[in-house]
Amino acid sequence: MSTKSLRIVMLASLLLASVASASAQTGTELVEIEPIKCWWRTSTSAVRTGESFDVRLTCAVVETEAVKVVPDLSKLDPTVVQLPPFEVQGGTHAGDLLTVGKRFIQYDYRMRLIAEDAFGADVSIPPLEVTYRVESKVTGGDSVQGRELSYALPRASVKLISVVPDDTSDIREAPAAAFSAIEARNSRAALYQTTAGVLFALAGVIVVVILIGLLRSKTKTTAATRAHLAPRAILRHVASELADVQQAGRGGWTPELAGRALSAARISGSYASGRAVGQRLVGLNDPLVDGALLVGGSLGRTPTYVSGSVTPQSATDPSLAEALKTLTVARYGREGMLTDADDAVAAAIRITQQQQSAHSLVSEWTAAVVRSLVGMRKKVWA
Repeated sequence: MSTKSLRIVMLASLLLASVASASAQTGTELVEIEPIKCWWRTSTSAVRTGESFDVRLTCAVVETEAVKVVPDLSKLDPTVVQLPPFEVQGGTHAGDLLTVGKRFIQYDYRMRLIAEDAFGADVSIPPLEVTYRVESKVTGGDSVQGRELSYALPRASVKLISVVPDDTSDIREAPAAAFSAIEARNSRAALYQTTAGVLFALAGVIVVVILIGLLRSKTKTTAATRAHLAPRAILRHVASELADVQQAGRGGWTPELAGRALSAARISGSYASGRAVGQRLVGLNDPLVDGALLVGGSLGRTPTYVSGSVTPQSATDPSLAEALKTLTVARYGREGMLTDADDAVAAAIRITQQQQSAHSLVSEWTAAVVRSLVGMRKKVWA
């Protein structure tokens, strides 16, 4: 080696040593990082025409506290991606995996190759591009997105090694199910159908038993019991009476109006407190009864006097107790003690509406069914 060549080699060695020393002193290392990187992986490297195989696409994008890569992966969804001459039969998108500085995104595709002139050749997956933006955080915590960039996915290929048999009519035809699988499905369907029939029959028996119980409970009632009005019918008259009294009371309250409101409020209050409500058929020569509500007969029924047994002391609702006190004073107090009863009537109307909902036709039917079921259970376990 000449002296000149030796000097050149020594000079290059000194330069490299100085660069390494400077990097060590500053403690920094410049490394180029790709914002997004993707790769393919196939379940096999060679297939036959129409043979299904799996392809997995994995992408890694940079994601840190300061920088975040936001890719647009809508074109890679298994329901929209097109990769001719490959046919995408389906696929899945797994949840993203987040590590330090990286986010991994993965798609799995079920594909098959349909080509007419690629036998014995490597068939590449068509090139795809993914657009992305780099999102950076600036002072103050705000995020700034850069311009739209594109990334070309790497190429992958599979080899077509065989043709289909000559007697194949359609390579896109789904494989036929075996007789054993068809027989198993038919057997399972027959079992489900039998089970459903048994359950429907059992439900029908229960309904018949409940109806018989309801009919028996009705046949045991006496004529006097049948003459009594249902709670929902009485409460309907109570609500109408209170509405009329409230309308008439706007022109000024009188002891008579307060008495009508008191009679109606005591009836709905009795239902709310679980106390008895008195009913008595009106005779031809019976005088008017103070404190009772006359419920007119309909469809040939005899009118009935209905009265409540609740008092301010026995009322379970504080607002009802206060309303009864106010109406009692307005009705039976000394002259000059007549007070404004608007609030008391409003409270009575509210209690009445609650009891109408509790004694509706649906509620009574539900209670009757529950009673029948409880009675049937007691008979079974007796």
